[in-house]
Amino acid sequence: MSITQEQVTNALMNDNTIKTNVQVVANTYLNISFDRLTKKLSLLNSLVNQKLFRYFRKYPDKRVAFICNHERVENNTHSHIILKVPPEYDVLNVLILMNKYFKKLDDRTNAKFQIYYDLNVNSEYKTTRYSTKKSNDDTFVVI
Repeated sequence: MSITQEQVTNALMNDNTIKTNVQVVANTYLNISFDRLTKKLSLLNSLVNQKLFRYFRKYPDKRVAFICNHERVENNTHSHIILKVPPEYDVLNVLILMNKYFKKLDDRTNAKFQIYYDLNVNSEYKTTRYSTKKSNDDTFVVI
């Protein structure tokens, strides 16, 4: 039995550490594989967690997690991210760290990697649905 998008949306909205009211997109402006994007986002996750709490590997409850849904459009493989942020961290601070470190992961001389975020989303339901659109086993990753 497969899980419907409605079930995924409801499960994400029922966890108060999952920030369904924040829309986040990690843009690469490159045609890269989903595997390479996953590796970049995994490294980003480690850098952010290291900055917030250096013992994050020993204490998984203090770890920021990314629920990613990769998407490919012409010249921009990107990922829609839903954040899982422990209550002791400020979401805006996490987003600022993500943007800072994601730009550093770009190998190009003129770095174009960018984190887009919107904190003023009116509907958690719509944000969650949009972030998980067209998801399947190849595109949906939890980091």
